[in-house]
Amino acid sequence: MGRIARELGISRQHVYRLRDRVREIYGIWVDDASSDPLVPRGYLRIRARETSGVAVTLSAQEAGALLTAAARIENLPPPVRQALRRIVQGTPVASEAERGPIVYSPLADEYAPGLYEKVAEAIRGRRTARITYRNARGEEKTYRFDPYILIARDPHLYLVGANHNSRAAGHDPVHELRLDQIVEFRLLRDRFPLPDFDVRAYCRGRFRWFPGEGKPIRVRVRFSPQKAGFIRRMRHHPTQTLTEELDGSVVWEVRVPFCEDLVHWIVGYGPHATVIEPYDLRRRVVEWARGAAEANLSPEGATVEAYPGMRR
Repeated sequence: MGRIARELGISRQHVYRLRDRVREIYGIWVDDASSDPLVPRGYLRIRARETSGVAVTLSAQEAGALLTAAARIENLPPPVRQALRRIVQGTPVASEAERGPIVYSPLADEYAPGLYEKVAEAIRGRRTARITYRNARGEEKTYRFDPYILIARDPHLYLVGANHNSRAAGHDPVHELRLDQIVEFRLLRDRFPLPDFDVRAYCRGRFRWFPGEGKPIRVRVRFSPQKAGFIRRMRHHPTQTLTEELDGSVVWEVRVPFCEDLVHWIVGYGPHATVIEPYDLRRRVVEWARGAAEANLSPEGATVEAYPGMRR
């Protein structure tokens, strides 16, 4: 970078800004030893878009449908954005696409420039990374982390892998980090072996975002006819089954380890959800519902002393 700066007569900071701009616009990545330790010091590695020479002819309707679908995805990687620009050029939908996205989601994650690409490279190459992560309390911690896979849970992406800190302490090393809470992601020289990790089994062991406690249990919840339609349309877990009732309600059944997020989800349906089993889940739902009512009716709010289930 220093040699480039001297030959162009500009500052090193300007060179770095130009490098980042080239990444963003053209999808061409320039790495040095500071961004990837596998690059020898004093050298640069340039990685352009991979092209296979495949030519695909799309009708105006197909190109429009593709652009409409892509408009729902925020923070597309640079090569994808470049590919979409090339598709739009010369098609009748170009003027429509330039007006802005048809669908916009304000809940889309905001990632640091190049983060998604670095994570993808680490997963494909089984490269260990040093990650600085900001948790829900705003605390920043740094981990050595083996990235296994990215899991999508709308609207977020979660990086699942092995945390070296937990492994050294004798705990389960498998953790997940929300991508938009990663402050810094730095590739290291170390590579990790192919992990004995079953992503399907991992997802079956949790309900939505949070891991459960203990072995999977049978959970049955009756939803009223007013909310049965929502439950029929959504699949919240791979083990989910539905039983139709004569009055139009449905009995929703899953086998998951107990987790607090399951309680929160059921409470969100208010009087339209009734826990059939297990009893402990029903008791927790009642505690949370009472606590929510007290917090909104009393100026002092609810206390964990009054509802001990709220501690968890």
